[in-house]
Amino acid sequence: MPVYEYKCKKCRRSLEEMHPITAIPDRVKCKCGAMARKVYSRGAVLTDGDVKWLESAKATLPKDAENIQTRSEHKRYLRDHNLACIG
Repeated sequence: MPVYEYKCKKCRRSLEEMHPITAIPDRVKCKCGAMARKVYSRGAVLTDGDVKWLESAKATLPKDAENIQTRSEHKRYLRDHNLACIG
């Protein structure tokens, strides 16, 4: 089950709760007794497995990287060519 973040306006507490993806409440009860609202973030979407590249993304690759088809292959290419970000 995914973990969802909620924020209480009354006590400013952040809560994390697990809910099935089929039943995600917009509000949950906080320890202070008030209702905390679900936080909608602009973060990345995590996926299971590898994701195929869009044709527009593949067009930006260097000529010697034309055979790259997935994000994992791209990360490997960056690492092998000392272009990977460390941090």
